[in-house]
Amino acid sequence: MQHYRLTTENIDEVLADLRAGGAESAPAELEAVVAEIIGRVREEGDQALIDYNRRFDCPDFTGDMLAVPPEETAAALEQAPGALVEALKLAADNIRFFHQHEMRGGWNSMMRQSQMLGQRMMPVDRVGLYVPGGGASYPSSVLMTAIPAQVAGVRDLFICTPPDSRGNINSAVLAAAALLEIDEVYRVGGAQAVAAMAFGTDAIHPADVVCGPGNVFVTEAKRQVYGQVGIDGLAGPSEVLIIADESARPELIAIDLLAQVEHGSGAIAAVVCWSEKKAAAVEEILGMQAAELGIPAEQVERAAIITIEGAEDPLALAIAFSNRFGPEHLQIHTDQPEQDVHDVTCAGAVFLGENTCTAYGDYIAGSNHVLPTGGSARFTSGLSVDNFMRKVAVISLIPQAIAELTPSLEEIAGTEGLKAHARAARMRQELFVPREEE
Repeated sequence: MQHYRLTTENIDEVLADLRAGGAESAPAELEAVVAEIIGRVREEGDQALIDYNRRFDCPDFTGDMLAVPPEETAAALEQAPGALVEALKLAADNIRFFHQHEMRGGWNSMMRQSQMLGQRMMPVDRVGLYVPGGGASYPSSVLMTAIPAQVAGVRDLFICTPPDSRGNINSAVLAAAALLEIDEVYRVGGAQAVAAMAFGTDAIHPADVVCGPGNVFVTEAKRQVYGQVGIDGLAGPSEVLIIADESARPELIAIDLLAQVEHGSGAIAAVVCWSEKKAAAVEEILGMQAAELGIPAEQVERAAIITIEGAEDPLALAIAFSNRFGPEHLQIHTDQPEQDVHDVTCAGAVFLGENTCTAYGDYIAGSNHVLPTGGSARFTSGLSVDNFMRKVAVISLIPQAIAELTPSLEEIAGTEGLKAHARAARMRQELFVPREEE
């Protein structure tokens, strides 16, 4: 494991080292490779998708395999184990409940100068959901990305997910899609899937918003198509930071660190604890648990223990470090987590108390697991209904408002040298504001 001794003076140094270790390495030509893929999809459409599927996923892929038949999606739900279906239903209900509380209606209000201002809140029309696949199974990603879009009122949702070497889509992913009544699914992954969702092909109608996690190629493709479509964000390696005082149980800290490094791909898992004794206990137990679970040593080595022994106010130092870190997941294992959370200003999601861990947020509690990484929690938030909504301003002026606002508008427009702006307002005043009788 990595070891650090934290002080008020070296917060930035420790943070930089953690971030450097967590950054997933990518080829220097990544941007160019992704740009080439996007260009081919824009020019060649479905044929490019077929060629890339043959190259990266399924050697025998054919054009008629691109769209998953709706009956295949429905059959996956019917054939899924009952326990899995019930678990997905429970998770879906909780996620829907959480996101329903984010909904805001439109509004309008009369302002002091008698102008009417308001907003209309409208969902986008179509959303493309990227679900990692191949040999893996991520039905939770279907729930987490689709449900807030559905709550927002999005009319059309579709899924792109890579096939395995035989051209199949994971049955649990299809079951989750069927549970949410999403029957438009395509067998395509990687940067080429993002390009298809953004620009469209003969088979795939383009989206207004593309969301969902993926590898560095997917993330780079989302960055390059942003502006053509909206995106949920640019996800980096997953992160957890645990703040653990002397009351915290080392066995729970250890398993939560392992749950994070289990993500692989440069995941960051760190604990800030008060003493070397606690740190040693965590490290010993973590080693035993990793051996029991068969977690590779190279993943375990990525976990970090940060000690602040001897600090005048260890909790304040730990939270200061966390706020600079802006972790995707923050777990607070202290005596009074409900009180300590009030000092947290920057995190994707906060889990209060040692009886609560990130795994619940990843799957079943109801909060969304698509969260800001790489310190982006300082300026953005987790996936929400807002990612799928358009806010349209509505303005209406009566003569009294025109009379009151025009002089100030002319003053500002004159300063900026925009004469037509000033005249446009002046003409309204002359046309619609009654002149006082001399």
